[in-house]
Amino acid sequence: MSLRAALLFEIARRRLPPPARRTIDYGAYQDWRRDSLSRSWSAFSEVDLGGKDVLDFGCGDGALAFYLATEKHPRSVVGVDLSAPALERARRELSKIKLDPSVEIKFVQGNVDGLPLPDSSVDIIAAFDCLEHVMSPLAVLKDWHRVLRPGGRCVLEWFPYKGPWGPHMESLIPVPWAHVLFGQEAMFRAAERIYELEEFVPRHWDLDEQGNKKPNKWIQWSSFREQGYINELDLSKFLEIVHESGLRIARLEEHSFGGSAFRRGLGRMLAALPWVGEYFVSFTVIELVRPTTHSEHVSH
Repeated sequence: MSLRAALLFEIARRRLPPPARRTIDYGAYQDWRRDSLSRSWSAFSEVDLGGKDVLDFGCGDGALAFYLATEKHPRSVVGVDLSAPALERARRELSKIKLDPSVEIKFVQGNVDGLPLPDSSVDIIAAFDCLEHVMSPLAVLKDWHRVLRPGGRCVLEWFPYKGPWGPHMESLIPVPWAHVLFGQEAMFRAAERIYELEEFVPRHWDLDEQGNKKPNKWIQWSSFREQGYINELDLSKFLEIVHESGLRIARLEEHSFGGSAFRRGLGRMLAALPWVGEYFVSFTVIELVRPTTHSEHVSH
């Protein structure tokens, strides 16, 4: 193990917090996820879904799809995900809940070659907490352009890579900017050792169907590219691929630290700095639009 990996391991081991209940109890996770997604949607409260056809991109277990179908009165919601087990859980949940019969909802398995939807077939695409996991983001944005009707919108909550928790590894490496300060190889080697510690409590995604801790997956990777989970997309590259996709940015808000008023104010100040500000952007709230004509541009 390199010196950087050993140092990161020691820092991470000392900072390991008790796991949140939602990370070890799948039922609690589902409750938290529904609440979290409804709060995320509040950033788009002005977006009218009434009578619209909606795509929940990266729907997982369907929490956002169910929330929109029951609270926002769309005409239809289709959830698309790559994970067959997640879609099966969503379909089981669908069989249990009562929906307005005027709202059609279904779950469809996607694939890396594109969305299983016709051209110009949806009005709104919702993609929360998933763009950072798309390994070919330009191809996906082009496909969003294809399935959106002219004037249709994408609403996104996205966590850029350069932010303090960009790697999404805080359950093992609770060290902000570890990917910047120590590098990817050190993060994976430290995570490999943390996972084996007796004091590390496995999260529900670390357990097999019998409730046993899965083998240490971190051994096999040394980079996010090898892992295929984080695409390392930053804000400048995002702006570039939006332009290439044919979509236009109608809204882009950068959010920094949460917590106290002082922390939020400090975060806004740091995020506004030239050159380094992006490192202090924790998440973004974005609306993209498919122009109604080739010449139409939407102001930033």
